[in-house]
Amino acid sequence: MKIVLLNAATLPVYCPELAELLLDALHSGASIGYQRTISQQEAESAFSRLRSELETGERLIWIARDEQGVAGSVSLQFPMQPEALNRANIKLLLVHHRARRTGIGKKLLAELEKTACMRQRGLLWLETPSGSAAEAFYRSQGYRCLGEIPDYLCSADGYYQPAAIYFKRLFAVNQCVRSIAS
Repeated sequence: MKIVLLNAATLPVYCPELAELLLDALHSGASIGYQRTISQQEAESAFSRLRSELETGERLIWIARDEQGVAGSVSLQFPMQPEALNRANIKLLLVHHRARRTGIGKKLLAELEKTACMRQRGLLWLETPSGSAAEAFYRSQGYRCLGEIPDYLCSADGYYQPAAIYFKRLFAVNQCVRSIAS
């Protein structure tokens, strides 16, 4: 298994496999903000739309590849406002059903955290469906639950459900970066 960081040029190559990964997650019952009825084309389009964020550096996307193709992915979104330069938002950690419980999610998250540290983003946060298996996974990786937001995520069956907000402090950032008006 190999972890690969995508860029704006390589994203289109992997969009079909990323779409298949997303559809696999939905068909497996994952509540990740998409309805179960999206098409392959709609799923590909959802990933294609991220290309501009990759170009500007506002987002990074990693994939995990095995002998059968893309087995997992995760992205990290960087807020660019001056008051938010200490944090980043984990988005859409997906592992194909054939590869679950093999450590791919942990490896993707470890790579993401290493990069966040290198980019001086010491506070990571994410939303995940309340009561999901993902909560136990994130807790096992050192993330702490901040609370719950009702009616936040659309489940695969089309109903809104609460989301749990998790965070992890990778390192303390004690000084805010202030923009200086000239």
